[in-house]
Amino acid sequence: MAINKSKARKIKRRLAYFYFPVVFAIIGFFFAQLMLKTIVPTYRDYRGMAFGDPPAFSEQIDKKSFLAYEGKELSTFNNISVTLPAINQQYAELVCKELDIEAPVFWSESKLALKSGVGTYEGSNLPGYGKDILMSAHNTTYFKGLKNVKTGDVFTLTTTYAKFRYEVKDIKILKADDASAVNYNASKETLVLYTCYPFNALSSVSEQRMFVYCEKIAGPTVKNWEVDL
Repeated sequence: MAINKSKARKIKRRLAYFYFPVVFAIIGFFFAQLMLKTIVPTYRDYRGMAFGDPPAFSEQIDKKSFLAYEGKELSTFNNISVTLPAINQQYAELVCKELDIEAPVFWSESKLALKSGVGTYEGSNLPGYGKDILMSAHNTTYFKGLKNVKTGDVFTLTTTYAKFRYEVKDIKILKADDASAVNYNASKETLVLYTCYPFNALSSVSEQRMFVYCEKIAGPTVKNWEVDL
């Protein structure tokens, strides 16, 4: 019996030498899979925030053609003098000295536009047309100053055809998909600025947005005038 017990112990040792590495290898494999699922998406998110996705061949930013308006301030403006911007073209500059914001404004909310400055949603309106204008930028770059925004702050928007000033009247924190955030058929002109919320979040994915509502206090109204031929 003693011999049999000794052989049994040897067999158990041999089995242990075989099974333990296999078990640890399996555990290590699943642990590695878990780590990859956690780290890789986060890395991609932060890489996207830092560098952005490579643009399509036909997608380019147009900043060189922008000329800020330096003419006389008028109460009304002829719409035939307004050249509608192309996608990803700069058509304005947004400045708020109190918040240390000074950024080029593009006609698009593409990743390329938001990497280069402030984007304007093409489904909204241009300044001066009496409707809501929706603009966005990253809270880590061009709109990081919005974390200190307060009612009464003034934004100056200089376009290619006129200058406008807007005063902050309201600030809201809403869900990203809240359809009530903007009224594109509003009867008065409001500049709506928004960015991801909260600021300085560890994750690049946020379900909330900060909306800053600015009422127009200076600048012309664009009229739909006809040309006499």
